Amino acid sequence: MGDDPHPEFRWLERGEGEPVVLLHGLLGRMEHWEAQLEGLGDEQRLIAPSLSIFDARFGDVSIGALAAHILKLLDALDLPRAVIGGHSLGGHVALAMALDHPDRVSGLVLTGSSGLRERSAASVVPHRPTPEYVRARMEEAFFDPRMVTAAWVESVREILTTRASATRVLRAAREARRHRVEDRLGEIGVPALLVWGADDRITSPGTAERFRALIPEAELRVLPRCGHAPMLERPAVFNDVLEEWLARTRARRKRSAPVAGAAR
Repeated sequence: MGDDPHPEFRWLERGEGEPVVLLHGLLGRMEHWEAQLEGLGDEQRLIAPSLSIFDARFGDVSIGALAAHILKLLDALDLPRAVIGGHSLGGHVALAMALDHPDRVSGLVLTGSSGLRERSAASVVPHRPTPEYVRARMEEAFFDPRMVTAAWVESVREILTTRASATRVLRAAREARRHRVEDRLGEIGVPALLVWGADDRITSPGTAERFRALIPEAELRVLPRCGHAPMLERPAVFNDVLEEWLARTRARRKRSAPVAGAAR
């Protein structure tokens, strides 16, 4: 995990190859990408940062501010460009980076991404949500409800019952709803991989089809018996799909990589 001299960032990292940055969702955490860090080959330098959603040092939790935070991490790690992937809200941040900072993004990976149409319960959370309420909402994200453990329920309930963190979650959810990208998706000029759960009840497969239709070089893989978080629910298949796509599109990214020492 990242440490000084960059105390404003937290991240997990593995590998020394092509940089691939993986962003978690609104109530997610960087550890949700551990199966990818452990399961993908060494051709990638995998970086899973913590988004600044819960860090009170960062007042702004808009999509643009979250994207700016990741850009600063790329600068701190001296990475001119990277493949940027994201789940749910993290996918939304990845889209903003590809649209507003295309020189820093060499490829795009989206899974259950927001930005078009999604169903979110974050804006209607009860003031003191019970464990039963939290579990029911979390189970909606999975084909197999057994993915939701008691410890995970309690960790999410703690976020939603702590005033400071709950306020930031609600604010981030509102900001994401305001930040729509549909009219700009045709501007994306890098290859994109969409990995979706066939049983996603948060961002439906129809949303994935819409992303595929609007992003010029998008490929869509829909995983059966899988909900909103394919990297958690079907990690082996997710890894196979991602690794094959990275390998197949790597030559193009190498051809378009900036010359060493050139200005960004």
